[in-house]
Amino acid sequence: MHNPFRFAEQSILQQQLTLVMGHFRSTLVIIPICLLIWWNLSNEANTPYMHWWAAAAISSNLLLQLYSWYYLRQESLSTNTRRIALIYSLLHLLDGAMWGLVTWLVLGNVSAVQGILLMAVFAGMLGGSLATLSPVPLFYLAFSLPQVVGMTSKLWSMEDVSYRSLCIAVLLYFVALLGQLFNSTKTTLSAINMKFELASSNAKLRDIEKSQTLEQERQRLMQEMHDGLGSSLVSALRVVENGKMQSGELAAVLKDCIDDLKLAIDSIEPVDDDLLLLLATLRFRLGSRLENTGIRLHWKVSKIPPLDWLDPRSSLHVLRILQEAFTNIIKHTKATEVTLTTSEVEDFVMVKITDNGSGFELNEALHNGGRGLASQLHRAQAIGAEVSWLSDPHQTSVMLKLPIKQKAFPG
Repeated sequence: MHNPFRFAEQSILQQQLTLVMGHFRSTLVIIPICLLIWWNLSNEANTPYMHWWAAAAISSNLLLQLYSWYYLRQESLSTNTRRIALIYSLLHLLDGAMWGLVTWLVLGNVSAVQGILLMAVFAGMLGGSLATLSPVPLFYLAFSLPQVVGMTSKLWSMEDVSYRSLCIAVLLYFVALLGQLFNSTKTTLSAINMKFELASSNAKLRDIEKSQTLEQERQRLMQEMHDGLGSSLVSALRVVENGKMQSGELAAVLKDCIDDLKLAIDSIEPVDDDLLLLLATLRFRLGSRLENTGIRLHWKVSKIPPLDWLDPRSSLHVLRILQEAFTNIIKHTKATEVTLTTSEVEDFVMVKITDNGSGFELNEALHNGGRGLASQLHRAQAIGAEVSWLSDPHQTSVMLKLPIKQKAFPG
């Protein structure tokens, strides 16, 4: 049979202690009650003792307050739980003894009205402490039992036998409070167990979500490498096997493959919603290649708001779109200068790449083998963005319009 006055297992006891110590701050009202009793019930017969009692009762309450305050801020609450709970029980026993003693100091030398005041305080102390100490029944027993013993023993020893009926009433009141204590304790334990079950369920869900995320990332990277790096390597291999590619052309293809691989790796790195950090990664990867081809890069980025949807999947799409833009500049435009700018336009962030090359015919490029442009459109659509081009014989601009707030990805 379960003993409700035994300490629970450590994890549950820690939660119970946290509740009791947190609630105990509300018992500071006991201090003015002590002063009220001292002021109203002191007389010639008990004054010296009441002085000492008031000081001791207030000190014991302050000691409990200090003990609660200290351990609520210490990590040792989770390692020395049972020892802390045992000392806490002893402190409550001392505090309860102070209140059991007051009946012996007061009853018999005060008026009937003053005796009623003391009984009312006694009933209030037992009932009020129930709400504070019920998470750990032993705490309540340690505090209330000395009071009940002190009160009933004094009432039973009074010369007036009518006090004995009052003694029985006190015992019945205490038994009724114990029944309420058990019900309250069961409710608290149920709430604590439910908290643990929810924490366990959430941990399992996080593990499942983490596994699913890792699997999705693995599949995404494999698909990207298959479509990009794998396709380029297979095409290069076939041309080399047929003897139709010069060493310089092969080197260019291999450089493209290396760039694809590096971008895929860069997309895994966390950017913390910072598009400028992602662009800086791209600049680092492509800067030397632009310089080697005689193209001067102008970097004109400005402060832009964070993009909270910029995860690894979206980052790779952005990098691929911009990489394709730079690749087209290197291969087709004969440009000598290229400028990248960022700006905030309404609810969007605009990334614009402009070169001073010869330009191209957009419709012709889209319908006659414009595979790179089609890929840019598809990737932009996948992240809810827009990509557009402006071209004339003197310059070409690629504009990537990224939403600041993204509700859902189209695909």
